[in-house]
Amino acid sequence: MRQVIIIAVAAICLMGAAFAQSTNQQSTSEQQAGAVPYTPPTPAQQQEVQQNLKDVHFAFDQCDLTSDDRQSLESTANWLKANPEVYVTIAGDADERGSIVYNLALSEKRASVTRDALVGMGVPADRIVFATGWGKLYPVCNQSDDSCWSENRRAHFEPWQAGSLNASKSGAPSGSESASLSSASAK
Repeated sequence: MRQVIIIAVAAICLMGAAFAQSTNQQSTSEQQAGAVPYTPPTPAQQQEVQQNLKDVHFAFDQCDLTSDDRQSLESTANWLKANPEVYVTIAGDADERGSIVYNLALSEKRASVTRDALVGMGVPADRIVFATGWGKLYPVCNQSDDSCWSENRRAHFEPWQAGSLNASKSGAPSGSESASLSSASAK
């Protein structure tokens, strides 16, 4: 029995060492391929992003883009194409009315429609790290009135905040890493 335990421990150690070696070789090959380490945006860059990436607002119970929305997204797409170092996330939101499940589905559609429009306007898909719906989980405004609800029905852009994540060979952050948005109120 003792020999079985020793063999099992040795096998686990060897597998761990092999995994660590393969991870190290992958990192080295990415660096040799010219991948640049990711650096979080500076406060000035973050302010520029917030000035140039405007939220898209939606009508009640809708996920369609109006002509004004498309014009705003065209401006966003042009800015993203002119700033290839900027990666973004898109958070779809809904107002407080409706069920949790319904609002999650609706806000997911809002994020997807916004992402698809940007990609259709020439923004590379890998520059949009993720687009997801948060339903009514992160309201911008907490009052229960029409003006407040309209603020919460949106697709919101945030610069990708991934800490010390290294860029992959394509220059995009790895999809396997998790993102942290700068604040819950920004969703």
